Amino acid sequence: MFILIAYDNQNIDEEHHAYIENLGWTIASFDSTEQVTLDFAPEKIANNKAANITFIEEFIGKELNITTYKLKEKDPEGNNLIINVYEYEVEIVGSIGEITNYTPGKKGLGDSFER
Repeated sequence: MFILIAYDNQNIDEEHHAYIENLGWTIASFDSTEQVTLDFAPEKIANNKAANITFIEEFIGKELNITTYKLKEKDPEGNNLIINVYEYEVEIVGSIGEITNYTPGKKGLGDSFER
């Protein structure tokens, strides 16, 4: 069951809204939803672990829904932040944030963020 709320002319899942708000972020807009079978390379899993993103490995080979939202917050250089909410069997299992226009090696929040 999905409960949707109106948010800046977009329909935002109420559970996603509460989850993201609880992390300390504010949704600016809905971007997309896709269903994927997780298949990350071992290096990507290791990078996620190093960034304290530990839920991914448990779901390799499983179908998850990934919903992406643009956040109102920006990084210190003014780049937009997005968050990907991962759901397995209709339950939120974690999230990964990204900085748009990020250049590797540049000082800042890094390739991803998690609160």
